[in-house]
Amino acid sequence: MLTVFFVMLLGVAIGIGVRRIPAVRHTGKWVSIVIYILLFLLGKEVGGDKQLLASLSTLGLQALLITGGAVAGSILFATFIFRFFFEKK
Repeated sequence: MLTVFFVMLLGVAIGIGVRRIPAVRHTGKWVSIVIYILLFLLGKEVGGDKQLLASLSTLGLQALLITGGAVAGSILFATFIFRFFFEKK
């Protein structure tokens, strides 16, 4: 995981360094295409893993519960921050 973080930081540093080059400014379309390819390959790997597919219902329920908790917590915290800092009295 630490390797992924450092690779991402390296990408940010390189992006900051080359953003003034005109040819590099139009890479958004290519980045989207590469992300779609990576998502396709990830789906292919998940679809080919029998053990993962067998436990998908359990994993899906856990993911739903975690997502619901994260959304509810974010809404509650955002409401608190708004009322505490931005609401006019």
